[in-house]
Amino acid sequence: MRYARHLLLPGFTAHHQQLLARSSVLVAGAGGLGSALLLYLAAAGVGHLGIVDFDVVSESNLNRQLLYEPRHLGALKTRVAAEKIRLLNPDCRLTVLNRRLEASNTVDSLRGFEVVADATDNFAARYALDAACERLRLPFVYGSAEGWGGQVSVFHYGGAGGYRHLYPESPEWGAGPPGVMGPLPGLVGTRQALEVLKIITGQGEVLAGKLWIFDALNNQDRTVDLSVLWSH
Repeated sequence: MRYARHLLLPGFTAHHQQLLARSSVLVAGAGGLGSALLLYLAAAGVGHLGIVDFDVVSESNLNRQLLYEPRHLGALKTRVAAEKIRLLNPDCRLTVLNRRLEASNTVDSLRGFEVVADATDNFAARYALDAACERLRLPFVYGSAEGWGGQVSVFHYGGAGGYRHLYPESPEWGAGPPGVMGPLPGLVGTRQALEVLKIITGQGEVLAGKLWIFDALNNQDRTVDLSVLWSH
């Protein structure tokens, strides 16, 4: 009964739900994007979730990181996220990695997972994830949210290249963290969760080789074909 609404979807059967139950997904980052990813993937029946983060909950997180409440200030995000997921879906097995992703540890962090979802907020971790996914041949579901907009794509899947093909050099950070409207990470993270579920179940068209760009302030979105990048 928990997944009854899934099973009402045309072409979605108990077999597809069993694929989710047997799947393993690593979510790198437990902030705004990670909150939506972890909650929706656990609720959808993903059998094994990995959570990687090193940060603690701060007050400035609370406008968009819905895993956390004021009572969690100062607590490790991985610990609180794991507690919330266990309450949401006790059947979901968890691997919790309280660490900063770096080039030296990312490959080991990803081993044993089938899909990687990028919910990081820094370029060094994103490039490390991209390189590790390329090495391990894992689909890399990318997302970013800033200001009133966001992006989603899927790398290293269906013939698509990697994040580094899209951004060969790391963009420069500003003087401080970028602003973001609270619901935007939720929207982007939810879209990433849908791509993860499509990859696992083989449903629909995955955003492999395409970049979805959304501008909430002006009610505009477009999908850009990235295939020209893979041919160079």
